[in-house]
Amino acid sequence: MKDLRERIASVRDDREHGSRWLVRQTIQLLYELVTEDGVAPEERLQRARQAGRELAQARPAMAALAGAVRRILATSGGPDKIARTASQLLQEYDQAIAHISEFARPHLRDTLMTHSLSGTVLEVLKTCARSFEQLIILEGRPLYEGRTVARSLADQSLKLTVITDAQADIFLPMCRAVVVGADSILADGGVLNKAGTALLARAARSHGVPFYVLSETLKISPRPWSGDLALLEEHPGQEVWRDAPPHVAVRNFYFDHTPAEFISGIITEQGPLDAAAIRRQAEQLREVAGPI
Repeated sequence: MKDLRERIASVRDDREHGSRWLVRQTIQLLYELVTEDGVAPEERLQRARQAGRELAQARPAMAALAGAVRRILATSGGPDKIARTASQLLQEYDQAIAHISEFARPHLRDTLMTHSLSGTVLEVLKTCARSFEQLIILEGRPLYEGRTVARSLADQSLKLTVITDAQADIFLPMCRAVVVGADSILADGGVLNKAGTALLARAARSHGVPFYVLSETLKISPRPWSGDLALLEEHPGQEVWRDAPPHVAVRNFYFDHTPAEFISGIITEQGPLDAAAIRRQAEQLREVAGPI
């Protein structure tokens, strides 16, 4: 596979898609590596394991990447069995949207607010578009993902309003709920998601507006929040201010940490999970987790 290095780099360096899209790319790449024609079985396994290690470490804030890699490569047997696991995982991942939508639908009424470009949230909102009337979308600086969300939903029968991130507190009293995605669900019930999520969750709490996270269980991490800012993936400040004066430091963390106490519910393909249920699943992951 001549473009292997480029495809791994496309996951590591991607700034346009959410973790759902990147997980699909990861599963698909591992499947292709273990089914590649003209390559000996042992070499296919070796290439898949090496790619898996790099992919699992590519995006520290996205637990689902490491989770998908572990589940696929932990399969005992040769490349054919690993390929079947990858194919099954991809099928389950695609089916998760329908289940999340079913569990989320009762909470999606009237006017909602969302933040960041989450593939999971976007697909759920499309599925449940007839359940609510208006969506208020934070623009999502510095890359303005909110505009992509608005374009993606423009053909739905919805009233769409895009606002700057700083206006969230003004519009929250108009909302029935806030819905966001997650890049990682931590073992303590908190989440890592697009920077600004934590402030939005705190503001929603102050207004008594429920704050829901829509996510696949594959994003559950075996680890709690450690305070390690490296998990929040800092990127070049030029994205925030391209021509800043040389003596001005510009910081650009892509993710932040929202503690469990500010989350009204985490809605997954298994149904709503509280902090205790997430903790149990995280403990199970710790028991089986090994080196990739």
